[in-house]
Amino acid sequence: MLIKVKTLTGKEICCKYMPFYFRRPEKRSVYFRRQAIFRLTGNYYGRTRNVWRVAIHRWLKKMVYLQEFRRRRNTHMDDLYKQRLLAAVEEHDFKSEYFLSTLTKCDVELDTRILSLLATYEPRTFKSLVDLTKTVFHENATTEISRHTKPCDAVITRGMLKENI
Repeated sequence: MLIKVKTLTGKEICCKYMPFYFRRPEKRSVYFRRQAIFRLTGNYYGRTRNVWRVAIHRWLKKMVYLQEFRRRRNTHMDDLYKQRLLAAVEEHDFKSEYFLSTLTKCDVELDTRILSLLATYEPRTFKSLVDLTKTVFHENATTEISRHTKPCDAVITRGMLKENI
């Protein structure tokens, strides 16, 4: 017995069996669509968890809140990283503006996120970065502030090597 199968494009094909890729997915009944929303709103209290009209409204509002949260998350995290970096640099008696500008002059391309993570989890590495920037900042003494900073004894730069030769 041949079965006439209508494809998604509208063509009819005669075949003995119906392949799975020709089967049309049946639309879910209203009950199962509503149960899916009720599962998503199951943690709410009162009518918002089991009354369809209230549940769908609350779920849509939740999606709006999540979208706003995703937008704001990056700015909040950037502020957190900047605060951590500022505190870590000031702990080593240096200013963050000079620190970041001197790092770029040294061709150390680390962003505030990585620098704050280094300051938190790798304090010795961060201290060596601060010492490097202090020394380079003192070498490039263009302002009165940079002349008063003391270079670190543990750091040897190329400028120091050229002076001794």
